[in-house]
Amino acid sequence: MKPIILILFFTFTQSFSYAQTFELIDSIPVKQPTVQKISTDLNQSLYLISVTKIEKIYSNKVSKNIDLKNIITSVDSNNPLRLYLFSNFNQLSILDEHLNPIQDAVKISSTDFIPTTLKVVDNQFCWFYDLMGNKLIYFNYQLQKPLLTSKQIYFKNNDQSIEAIHTYRHSVYLKGQNTIYKYDDFGNFKTNFLLEIQQSPYLFYNNALYYFKENTFYSTNLETLQTTTLFKSKPIKSFALNETHFYTFDGNNIYIYKR
Repeated sequence: MKPIILILFFTFTQSFSYAQTFELIDSIPVKQPTVQKISTDLNQSLYLISVTKIEKIYSNKVSKNIDLKNIITSVDSNNPLRLYLFSNFNQLSILDEHLNPIQDAVKISSTDFIPTTLKVVDNQFCWFYDLMGNKLIYFNYQLQKPLLTSKQIYFKNNDQSIEAIHTYRHSVYLKGQNTIYKYDDFGNFKTNFLLEIQQSPYLFYNNALYYFKENTFYSTNLETLQTTTLFKSKPIKSFALNETHFYTFDGNNIYIYKR
């Protein structure tokens, strides 16, 4: 395959711009029709996510599979040595780099809250959105103990629930259907901003939210709120990125770009 160079122009508030090149270096056919999303990690491994299964493709193209036999609701693969899978019945599974369980699955259960969206912080703590109380909770999942609880979330822009949680430095970001809500690491509400990307693939990475809308990739800086147009693409089902690579999945193939 001949390399394809995409020239992407970024404009910053300091009124200068530079070009970043994305080079298409490889593609991988996906034969399993059940794959819905993809993810990656800092070791350039790929994760093909189906309803209950995950296939991990290592950088040397060796692959391994696991079936949780439970519906997967979110995957956090940022740490190459720990894969966090949140599935229905409020079950958190923690796997090593070979997809072996590090410990027994943790079931986050209580009559006081219903966690629907979860973000693991480390090997002991996580943030989750409590549907029952409509609050953000900082939770020790090893001891099954809540440590911080926010005030009730005041939804805006016709939001109904929280879809995703992201942490960056001392901030916690909640994504509703049309709004991003920002909290500090003590669970105090700081601000919110409108971002209408319903039914669009998206992901948080470091201090930005990347999303695909109307056949175009964008990124919005979560601190400056500046939105950058990246590049146009044919329709996709999912995408993933890390510090050095960008991956797109159209349902049949994964395309790998070098950043």
